[in-house]
Amino acid sequence: MALALSLVLILSYGCTGPASQEVQLKTATLQIQQAVQSELDKLDLEMAAAASQLSGTGLSGTEARQILNVLYSRHPFIIDCLTADAAGKMVTVAPDAYSSYEGSDISQQDVTVKFNETRKPMLSQMFTAVEGMDAVVIMGPVLSQNGDFMGSLSALFKPETLLAAASEPTLRGTDISLNVIQLDGLNIYDSGLADTGKNLFTDPEFQPYSELIALGHRMVAEQSGYGSYTFIYHPTGQTMKKMAYWATVGLHGTEWRVVSVQ
Repeated sequence: MALALSLVLILSYGCTGPASQEVQLKTATLQIQQAVQSELDKLDLEMAAAASQLSGTGLSGTEARQILNVLYSRHPFIIDCLTADAAGKMVTVAPDAYSSYEGSDISQQDVTVKFNETRKPMLSQMFTAVEGMDAVVIMGPVLSQNGDFMGSLSALFKPETLLAAASEPTLRGTDISLNVIQLDGLNIYDSGLADTGKNLFTDPEFQPYSELIALGHRMVAEQSGYGSYTFIYHPTGQTMKKMAYWATVGLHGTEWRVVSVQ
């Protein structure tokens, strides 16, 4: 089974036993958690600064495009940055490779509808963007200098790009594998690649593994924790036990579980 196979991590620090194993997993998970949260927080702060600048320049024009290009250039995992007006029409999109989407109507996208319920900063769930890829977006309001709602600023990115870069220093040289899941069970990043985009709770592949699914429900319910599950390694038919430690990253009420397994 792909998820179970990708969730194999043996952290070889020369220690054995359940207690040391938990410490090893916790250490790795918290290092990755800190790196990922730092990237999200940095982008969130820079988006707030960019929104403040757009308050003076407006949503379109040379200055607005420059603001978007600078924001895009500072975060290698970003696909594009854009402004949209109050009606939900994409006004300015950077970089130039995505400028052809200017004028697209995104008002009926679930992400836009949800944002317009509060017009407050948000981190979305995975969705299919008008640009044609599955991604997430951080959105925030752009207000006029009088405080009136002008539209929104968005940064679209693929979580796996951010997560791979943030976790690589911790995973390098180990057999550690990482999975990051949304609270609906969708695996938005599998360092082994096989399970990215699969849902732990609904994918038929995982249904025979009741312990894994039960642990997944614990992960969703608890922001951090430690647990185990067994699965059958199909090439040999051997039953294997895996240990998992998880922690939480997120923004604006949206949470991801960062899961390490050994």
